[in-house]
Amino acid sequence: MKTKFFITLLILLILTSCATMMGDRTVNVTGDQIAQKLNEKLALPISLLKVFNVNLSNSSVSFDKTTGRMTTIMDTKLTSQLLDKSLAGKLGISGKLRFDATTSTVVLDEPKIESFHLDGAGSKFNDLFGALTKTVGGQMLNGLTLYTVKPEDLRIGSTQYSPKDMVVTDNGLQLTLTPQK
Repeated sequence: MKTKFFITLLILLILTSCATMMGDRTVNVTGDQIAQKLNEKLALPISLLKVFNVNLSNSSVSFDKTTGRMTTIMDTKLTSQLLDKSLAGKLGISGKLRFDATTSTVVLDEPKIESFHLDGAGSKFNDLFGALTKTVGGQMLNGLTLYTVKPEDLRIGSTQYSPKDMVVTDNGLQLTLTPQK
């Protein structure tokens, strides 16, 4: 009986010491995960000047490890009482990604409207609305939360992890979590 107790105690001590000696962990975040979060966050119509409503959907996200920027193309639908029909098109957004360790989130910084085009609208309307979108859209999207580290990624067994670093790759994001001491 005493032998089983000591063996169990020894195994628990070994497992505990292994857990505390564990190194950094990496969590990968894909473009699809970011696109899903963008679709959720931007699902409600965005009102511009209380005259136009913009609906965004179907994000397609890519990453550029050289610049550390994310680019997304979204389907766009514009409605207004001033227009006799809704207009559909595409909106292109890029931005730097920043990891906020205090909230364990990835946020969009320095967003830039790269392109805006509505099918069936004249070039003057597209140019005018594109300029408005670039001015207002960048301000509205700055600081948008794109991903939150899951609680289960921050704890394994009795080891609590805290966010340490984020790297943008061509395939997504790599978040480094380090054990707390």
